[in-house]
Amino acid sequence: MNEENMTPETEVTPPTASAGNDMMPRSEAENLLKALKAEREARKQYERDLKETKASLEKFAEINPDEYTKLQAEAAEAARVQAQFGEAREAIELKYSKQAEAAAQEAAVAKAALQDYQKKYALEKVFYAAGGRTDAADGVSFFDMMAQQVGGNFRQEADGSLTVIDAAGDPVLDKESGKRIFAEDFIASYKVHPIYGTFFKGAKGAGAGIGYGGTDANGMPTEDLSSLSATEMFQRAFGS
Repeated sequence: MNEENMTPETEVTPPTASAGNDMMPRSEAENLLKALKAEREARKQYERDLKETKASLEKFAEINPDEYTKLQAEAAEAARVQAQFGEAREAIELKYSKQAEAAAQEAAVAKAALQDYQKKYALEKVFYAAGGRTDAADGVSFFDMMAQQVGGNFRQEADGSLTVIDAAGDPVLDKESGKRIFAEDFIASYKVHPIYGTFFKGAKGAGAGIGYGGTDANGMPTEDLSSLSATEMFQRAFGS
């Protein structure tokens, strides 16, 4: 009698996060996996018993060939049933493996969203500490507009601090000191910008004083944007 070919077993890690209303709760998934592991042990014991039975049957065949033939047929039927059960088990494992993978992916997305929120919150504190304007219009604040344009210039470290980075992701260094530029200094440097400078309290581009737009880095006069709304400033700054 040919020995049964067994399908390699696949370990399944219980889902660590819910992937929606159709996901099985963690406790139920763990109980199911425990039951599957118990079934594997039972199947291994069955294989050992089957081998012992085969050896005994071979000896028995020499004594009673007819009875041996009958027992062979019964053993073949048992093997067929066992194979069907194995297929059902594999289908169950595949189903919950996919759900576990989906749950892991959702957890990764949620983690990334949380990191983005934490980074934006840290940047917002830096912006306001530098004198950033707190007013907003039509659901858009000056910080929102600033973060949209310069948020990619920052990386949040494990300790929560912000590092100013270049396009390659490397820290930006001060040309004179060779040290890293502080996030506070980077944000504050926009106070003299002809557009972004209006995002700060009391700043009028590169100049100061009511009604004066200041000059740019080349000494050219700039327009006074203090009378514009947040939406109008956004349109002026980014051409939307």
